[in-house]
Amino acid sequence: MCPASKVSSLLGRPRDDKRDQAIQSAAIELMQEVGYERCTIEAIAAKAHASKATIYRRWKNKQELLVSAVNRHTFCTPPEVDQGNLRDDLIEMISEKVKNLKGPDGAVVSVLLTAAKNDPELGKLIPISIREIQDDTVMHIIDRGIKRGEISKSANIELLLEILPGIFTYRIFMTHQPVNRKFIEQLVDGILLPSLQNQRNSRENK
Repeated sequence: MCPASKVSSLLGRPRDDKRDQAIQSAAIELMQEVGYERCTIEAIAAKAHASKATIYRRWKNKQELLVSAVNRHTFCTPPEVDQGNLRDDLIEMISEKVKNLKGPDGAVVSVLLTAAKNDPELGKLIPISIREIQDDTVMHIIDRGIKRGEISKSANIELLLEILPGIFTYRIFMTHQPVNRKFIEQLVDGILLPSLQNQRNSRENK
């Protein structure tokens, strides 16, 4: 189930979740059919059989509606990952996210990322929304790693949350380079774990 309540708190205040879902689904379908520019509030309202006033009570503008819709449609919470250690948890969690982005929903994300280059308002919302959805999934893994003594309680979690989505979304949507199991393992072993463990070790050695 997607964290719709968290997305809503960031991007709008829905009155009726079923009504929200219908509007968001219409927005996604319309964007797939006609592209970002032609996906207007008027067109979304018509497709969802809703009034523009209904939409504007929930979202300030098209950008907020589309980001909210894509979050609900694409950035859903993956299956619970618990492999018993930090390394395997990170690999499985990233693998699930990559599989989701490389599937049909990834095309929707690609449309928004491309549009964000020329739409400053959209460009501001996308990183915030992705980060908001990202945090809970990663923090469950990090909390378990801290309890198991695999990382320091003062480890740079902020750095992890910043670099995780950026690296694989850049490769998938911008450079179209492979994001396979081998790359994910290299990412975890070469960047993520050292960024946490080196900080821990540096403090322990002082």
